[in-house]
Amino acid sequence: MAVGLKRLRRPLLVAVLVGAVAWWYTHGRPSFQEMVDGVTNPLMGSKAAVKESERNRVEGEAVGVVSEQNETAIETLKEGMTMRQVRELLGEPNVNETVSRERGKPEVVRWTYKTARRVLLFEDGRLTSIAIQ
Repeated sequence: MAVGLKRLRRPLLVAVLVGAVAWWYTHGRPSFQEMVDGVTNPLMGSKAAVKESERNRVEGEAVGVVSEQNETAIETLKEGMTMRQVRELLGEPNVNETVSRERGKPEVVRWTYKTARRVLLFEDGRLTSIAIQ
């Protein structure tokens, strides 16, 4: 009986292989990518996974744009700008303090922008110093 099974093993294997190829051919011949998609679609194709990854992508791009805009605004700072011009460019400072107000000397005001990590000094309303924190 063992000899009979050995003889049938090879033809049986060939028959299974031919049957698998025939099934593949008659069922629209899906490509390898389609077969992989068929297996992974229930997991990766869910709307929740797509929405989450899209939200992460958009947030990541937004952070880059915001920081680029901030850097551009800082790069356009120049000595001699008025307080109003700086306020229009960077917005309100986090800290606004008058450093000195002596008779006969210009008024010195220090503005601190924590997110931009800059300290600006103004004399008589004009930007005179830009320091990095």
